[in-house]
Amino acid sequence: MEPSGTSTERRTHSRAPLRLPARIRWLSPLGLRVEMTETVDVSRDGVLVRRNEPCELFARVWIVFPFVRGAGVSVQPETPGRITRVAPAKGGGYWVGLRVENADRGSKRPAEQERRRCERVPCALPIFIRLAETPWPEESMTCDLSSQGVRLETSHIYSTGQVVIAQIPWGEWSTRGQIWGRVVRTEALTNQLNQAAGNHCVAVEWLEQVVGPLPS
Repeated sequence: MEPSGTSTERRTHSRAPLRLPARIRWLSPLGLRVEMTETVDVSRDGVLVRRNEPCELFARVWIVFPFVRGAGVSVQPETPGRITRVAPAKGGGYWVGLRVENADRGSKRPAEQERRRCERVPCALPIFIRLAETPWPEESMTCDLSSQGVRLETSHIYSTGQVVIAQIPWGEWSTRGQIWGRVVRTEALTNQLNQAAGNHCVAVEWLEQVVGPLPS
Protein backbone atom coordinates (compact mmCIF):
# COMPACT_ATOMS: atom_id res chain seq x y z
CA MET A 1 0.00 0.00 0.00
CA GLU A 2 1.44 3.33 -1.06
CA PRO A 3 0.31 6.78 0.13
CA SER A 4 -0.97 7.72 -3.32
CA GLY A 5 -3.93 6.19 -5.12
CA THR A 6 -3.65 3.18 -7.43
CA SER A 7 -5.76 1.52 -10.13
CA THR A 8 -7.38 -0.59 -7.42
CA GLU A 9 -8.34 2.42 -5.33
CA ARG A 10 -11.67 1.78 -3.53
CA ARG A 11 -11.86 4.83 -1.30
CA THR A 12 -15.07 6.83 -1.31
CA HIS A 13 -13.18 10.11 -0.79
CA SER A 14 -9.83 11.06 -2.30
CA ARG A 15 -6.91 11.63 0.03
CA ALA A 16 -4.60 14.63 0.02
CA PRO A 17 -0.97 14.54 1.19
CA LEU A 18 -0.87 16.27 4.57
CA ARG A 19 1.69 15.88 7.32
CA LEU A 20 0.37 16.79 10.75
CA PRO A 21 1.37 15.69 14.27
CA ALA A 22 -1.13 13.15 15.57
CA ARG A 23 -1.83 11.23 18.75
CA ILE A 24 -3.50 7.82 18.65
CA ARG A 25 -5.09 5.97 21.55
CA TRP A 26 -5.40 2.21 21.31
CA LEU A 27 -7.87 0.19 23.36
CA SER A 28 -6.18 -2.91 24.79
CA PRO A 29 -7.10 -5.48 27.47
CA LEU A 30 -4.80 -3.59 29.85
CA GLY A 31 -6.40 -0.22 29.15
CA LEU A 32 -5.55 2.64 26.82
CA ARG A 33 -2.10 3.13 25.34
CA VAL A 34 -0.96 6.29 23.56
CA GLU A 35 1.25 6.66 20.50
CA MET A 36 2.60 9.82 18.92
CA THR A 37 2.89 9.81 15.14
CA GLU A 38 2.37 11.93 12.01
CA THR A 39 -0.24 11.74 9.27
CA VAL A 40 0.88 10.96 5.72
CA ASP A 41 -2.36 11.85 3.96
CA VAL A 42 -5.95 12.47 5.00
CA SER A 43 -9.44 12.42 3.54
CA ARG A 44 -12.94 13.17 4.72
CA ASP A 45 -13.27 9.74 6.34
CA GLY A 46 -9.73 8.36 6.61
CA VAL A 47 -6.16 8.92 7.70
CA LEU A 48 -2.93 7.22 6.66
CA VAL A 49 0.01 6.99 9.06
CA ARG A 50 3.31 5.13 9.09
CA ARG A 51 4.49 3.14 12.09
CA ASN A 52 7.36 0.81 12.89
CA GLU A 53 5.23 -2.11 14.06
CA PRO A 54 2.18 -3.83 12.55
CA CYS A 55 -1.19 -3.69 14.27
CA GLU A 56 -4.40 -5.67 14.37
CA LEU A 57 -6.86 -5.11 11.56
CA PHE A 58 -10.14 -3.52 12.72
CA ALA A 59 -8.59 -2.53 16.08
CA ARG A 60 -10.38 0.36 17.82
CA VAL A 61 -8.47 3.66 17.97
CA TRP A 62 -9.07 7.32 18.79
CA ILE A 63 -7.05 9.94 16.93
CA VAL A 64 -6.29 13.64 17.45
CA PHE A 65 -4.84 15.59 14.53
CA PRO A 66 -3.32 18.04 14.46
CA PHE A 67 -2.16 17.32 17.99
CA VAL A 68 -0.86 20.31 19.95
CA ARG A 69 1.73 19.62 22.62
CA GLY A 70 2.43 21.78 25.63
CA ALA A 71 1.27 22.59 29.11
CA GLY A 72 -1.91 24.57 29.39
CA VAL A 73 -3.41 23.13 26.21
CA SER A 74 -7.06 22.20 26.79
CA VAL A 75 -8.30 18.68 26.11
CA GLN A 76 -8.40 18.27 22.35
CA PRO A 77 -11.29 16.55 20.53
CA GLU A 78 -10.67 12.90 19.74
CA THR A 79 -12.20 11.07 16.82
CA PRO A 80 -13.00 7.34 17.05
CA GLY A 81 -11.99 5.05 14.22
CA ARG A 82 -10.79 1.59 13.26
CA ILE A 83 -7.74 0.17 11.48
CA THR A 84 -8.84 -0.81 7.99
CA ARG A 85 -5.55 -1.55 6.20
CA VAL A 86 -2.05 -2.62 7.23
CA ALA A 87 0.71 -3.18 4.65
CA PRO A 88 4.54 -3.24 4.64
CA ALA A 89 6.16 0.02 3.52
CA LYS A 90 9.22 0.32 1.34
CA GLY A 91 12.27 0.93 3.47
CA GLY A 92 10.72 -0.69 6.54
CA GLY A 93 7.75 -0.11 8.76
CA TYR A 94 4.08 -0.27 7.83
CA TRP A 95 1.43 1.85 6.18
CA VAL A 96 -1.62 1.92 8.45
CA GLY A 97 -4.98 3.17 7.20
CA LEU A 98 -7.57 4.40 9.72
CA ARG A 99 -11.22 4.93 8.93
CA VAL A 100 -12.60 7.67 11.17
CA GLU A 101 -16.18 7.61 12.41
CA ASN A 102 -18.36 10.70 12.38
CA ALA A 103 -20.45 11.43 15.46
CA ASP A 104 -23.79 9.69 15.14
CA ARG A 105 -26.68 10.95 17.16
CA GLY A 106 -28.75 8.05 15.92
CA SER A 107 -32.40 8.02 14.99
CA LYS A 108 -34.88 9.19 17.56
CA ARG A 109 -36.93 6.57 19.35
CA PRO A 110 -40.72 6.72 19.47
CA ALA A 111 -41.89 8.89 22.36
CA GLU A 112 -43.37 5.91 24.22
CA GLN A 113 -39.96 4.13 24.12
CA GLU A 114 -37.74 7.11 24.93
CA ARG A 115 -36.77 7.13 28.61
CA ARG A 116 -33.97 9.69 28.52
CA ARG A 117 -34.75 13.00 30.18
CA CYS A 118 -32.01 14.90 28.35
CA GLU A 119 -30.06 14.63 25.12
CA ARG A 120 -26.76 12.82 25.08
CA VAL A 121 -23.90 14.51 23.24
CA PRO A 122 -21.64 12.30 21.07
CA CYS A 123 -18.07 12.85 22.26
CA ALA A 124 -14.90 10.82 22.82
CA LEU A 125 -13.39 11.71 26.20
CA PRO A 126 -11.15 9.72 28.56
CA ILE A 127 -13.05 8.20 31.48
CA PHE A 128 -11.86 6.25 34.51
CA ILE A 129 -14.41 3.71 35.72
CA ARG A 130 -14.42 0.91 38.28
CA LEU A 131 -16.84 -1.35 40.06
CA ALA A 132 -17.84 0.10 43.43
CA GLU A 133 -16.31 -2.86 45.26
CA THR A 134 -12.91 -2.71 43.53
CA PRO A 135 -10.13 -0.10 43.99
CA TRP A 136 -8.61 -0.27 40.49
CA PRO A 137 -10.20 1.87 37.76
CA GLU A 138 -10.14 1.09 34.06
CA GLU A 139 -9.25 3.86 31.62
CA SER A 140 -11.64 3.92 28.69
CA MET A 141 -13.32 6.35 26.29
CA THR A 142 -16.84 7.75 26.19
CA CYS A 143 -19.17 7.39 23.20
CA ASP A 144 -21.67 9.98 24.40
CA LEU A 145 -22.37 11.88 27.59
CA SER A 146 -25.18 13.71 29.38
CA SER A 147 -26.08 14.99 32.82
CA GLN A 148 -28.05 11.77 33.33
CA GLY A 149 -25.54 9.18 32.15
CA VAL A 150 -22.72 8.08 29.90
CA ARG A 151 -22.07 5.46 27.23
CA LEU A 152 -18.53 4.12 26.95
CA GLU A 153 -16.51 1.52 25.05
CA THR A 154 -14.54 -1.05 27.03
CA SER A 155 -12.75 -4.38 26.67
CA HIS A 156 -14.08 -5.46 30.08
CA ILE A 157 -17.42 -7.17 30.65
CA TYR A 158 -19.99 -5.45 32.88
CA SER A 159 -23.38 -6.75 33.97
CA THR A 160 -26.65 -4.86 34.09
CA GLY A 161 -27.30 -3.55 37.60
CA GLN A 162 -23.66 -3.30 38.69
CA VAL A 163 -22.79 -0.11 40.58
CA VAL A 164 -19.75 1.75 39.24
CA ILE A 165 -17.72 4.86 40.11
CA ALA A 166 -16.50 7.09 37.29
CA GLN A 167 -14.23 10.10 36.85
CA ILE A 168 -14.06 12.23 33.70
CA PRO A 169 -10.92 14.42 33.49
CA TRP A 170 -12.40 17.03 31.15
CA GLY A 171 -13.40 20.63 31.79
CA GLU A 172 -16.14 21.07 34.38
CA TRP A 173 -16.48 17.31 34.73
CA SER A 174 -12.98 17.11 36.22
CA THR A 175 -14.10 19.22 39.20
CA ARG A 176 -16.88 16.80 40.13
CA GLY A 177 -14.57 14.05 41.31
CA GLN A 178 -16.07 10.58 41.56
CA ILE A 179 -19.56 10.04 40.16
CA TRP A 180 -21.62 7.01 41.17
CA GLY A 181 -23.58 5.19 38.49
CA ARG A 182 -25.38 1.98 37.59
CA VAL A 183 -24.94 -0.15 34.47
CA VAL A 184 -28.25 -0.20 32.59
CA ARG A 185 -27.23 -1.81 29.28
CA THR A 186 -24.32 -3.66 27.66
CA GLU A 187 -23.80 -4.54 24.02
CA ALA A 188 -21.07 -6.57 22.32
CA LEU A 189 -19.57 -4.64 19.39
CA THR A 190 -18.69 -5.98 15.95
CA ASN A 191 -16.29 -4.81 13.25
CA GLN A 192 -16.87 -4.11 9.56
CA LEU A 193 -17.07 -7.85 8.81
CA ASN A 194 -19.75 -8.32 11.48
CA GLN A 195 -17.22 -10.23 13.59
CA ALA A 196 -16.92 -9.86 17.36
CA ALA A 197 -14.61 -6.90 18.02
CA GLY A 198 -13.66 -8.06 21.52
CA ASN A 199 -15.03 -4.96 23.23
CA HIS A 200 -18.39 -3.78 24.53
CA CYS A 201 -20.52 -0.65 24.68
CA VAL A 202 -21.74 -0.02 28.22
CA ALA A 203 -24.48 2.44 29.18
CA VAL A 204 -24.39 3.89 32.71
CA GLU A 205 -26.98 6.07 34.43
CA TRP A 206 -25.76 8.45 37.12
CA LEU A 207 -27.05 7.76 40.64
CA GLU A 208 -26.49 11.35 41.70
CA GLN A 209 -27.44 14.70 40.23
CA VAL A 210 -24.91 15.95 37.71
CA VAL A 211 -25.47 19.44 36.30
CA GLY A 212 -23.38 21.83 34.28
CA PRO A 213 -22.10 22.39 30.75
CA LEU A 214 -21.65 19.50 28.33
CA PRO A 215 -19.25 19.25 25.37
CA SER A 216 -20.52 21.16 22.36
